[in-house]
Amino acid sequence: MTRNLLTITFLFLSIITFAQGNSPFSQFGPGDFYKSTFQSNFSKGGIAASSISPTTLNPSNPASYAQLKYTTGETGIYSSVNFINSNSGNDYLSNTDLSGFGLGFPLGEKTGLAFGLAPFSKQNYSFSYDDVLSDASQVNYTYEGEGSLSKVFLGLGTQKGNLSVGINGQFVFGRLNDISKVIYNSTDYKNIRFQNYNNVSGFGLNTGLQYKVELDNQHYLNIGGTYELGSDYTTSNYLIANYFTVGEATTSNNKIVDAEFHETTDFPIDTRDNPTDGKITLPSSLQFGFSTGKPEKWEASLEYKNVALSEYALNESSSDFVNSNQIILGGTFIPNKKALGRSNYWKNISYNLGAFAGNSGIVALGEELNEFGINFGFGLPLKKFKYQTETFGSSVYLSFGYLNRSNNNLGISENMLNINASVVINDKWFIKRKFQ
Repeated sequence: MTRNLLTITFLFLSIITFAQGNSPFSQFGPGDFYKSTFQSNFSKGGIAASSISPTTLNPSNPASYAQLKYTTGETGIYSSVNFINSNSGNDYLSNTDLSGFGLGFPLGEKTGLAFGLAPFSKQNYSFSYDDVLSDASQVNYTYEGEGSLSKVFLGLGTQKGNLSVGINGQFVFGRLNDISKVIYNSTDYKNIRFQNYNNVSGFGLNTGLQYKVELDNQHYLNIGGTYELGSDYTTSNYLIANYFTVGEATTSNNKIVDAEFHETTDFPIDTRDNPTDGKITLPSSLQFGFSTGKPEKWEASLEYKNVALSEYALNESSSDFVNSNQIILGGTFIPNKKALGRSNYWKNISYNLGAFAGNSGIVALGEELNEFGINFGFGLPLKKFKYQTETFGSSVYLSFGYLNRSNNNLGISENMLNINASVVINDKWFIKRKFQ
């Protein structure tokens, strides 16, 4: 019954569609780039290049697939609350997304295969300012953005001696919509909205390697690196413009609010039937470091990550990004993974912690934002199963994160509180039956 309930929950979470995120800085580039939300990465602050685990997925480094011991799947929910502070005021935003879906299989003892779906970037922003025309009429300019990019990945990792190598092929897709509105405080002019749609699709690659050294009979050192190639993806672009008026409307609970009434029959500009082709250049990234630990007991990791955000361009229009550089420190600890009985349940819990710091690569008004974060999480094991001499089981992970982006000269601070809840399954599939 427990396994059936777990399977139903896993499949249900996997079909939830991605929602939109919220950040004022998502106006830059294709939106706010996701860090990996898979628990092996998120709960340890973004550790990805050198960490190894036979029971969790690490799509950030496909070389890790070679270490998979069981059929492993993961899916969950990612929720974020964003507190924005600036000299002009404060704001509060929130969103909930699917954190990702992945499924991996061991193909023999030294090769593994994995595939899945994960968010890539999110865009949702809004800002405006007022101006006065030459005839003294007041006008408001509003700029908004919405949309997201996602990726489907398929990868293979294999081990030869102490060296593991892997590669992910990924298909990036989605739509980015930039909206601008001109609202007049006069009936002499018509309010107008421009919607610029950019449909993105294309293939990219992510590669990785890991080299494991046995320090003694109980401890290891693992050196790893991963590189995501910067790639050009195709875009199909069209523009829609329509007129609208501003008035009052009544909500379902009889509350009167300001509303926009858009004309849907008169489009002064509409290129949907004749879109133009373009391209979007997404940045490359490099991450490397080392991990040391004791199998099924503890692991400590130190890594460096560089994202070449300055490479970004959309339809030959570049951004004010600069390259991002971060140091990441993380680890995991399990008191006693083999402890049995309800009284020893807490000894089976996986305790994960990670922190990162560096420059975000986001430049606003000529000033770059710094970035700092700390994440921690718990892997709560479910009922264990036994196959021959092996004991294994699935887990529910509950992780929390804090992220700060700020620049004192600008008087801007963004504080995010993140919650990542996932189901990680471990099971034995493709068992060769023996007949006597």
